[in-house]
Amino acid sequence: MKIRVKFGRNPYSNRFACSHCRREFESGGFFLRFEHEEIIVDIPVCGDCFETGEIYEAVLDLAAHHASHPISRA
Repeated sequence: MKIRVKFGRNPYSNRFACSHCRREFESGGFFLRFEHEEIIVDIPVCGDCFETGEIYEAVLDLAAHHASHPISRA
């Protein structure tokens, strides 16, 4: 099984909901994407949550698309 992972400072100017605090944001922060076959799971993190330096965790279900997969503090 191969999984493509994209991550880095958020380069997009789309409206996202932060995967941790659920607030909407349009730029900045951190962006993480997992792709497996036709499924895409995004984990956008707003700048405020990213700058805390916290470690986050989640259990991903790669059976369905998700534009803002929920995460919590590890």
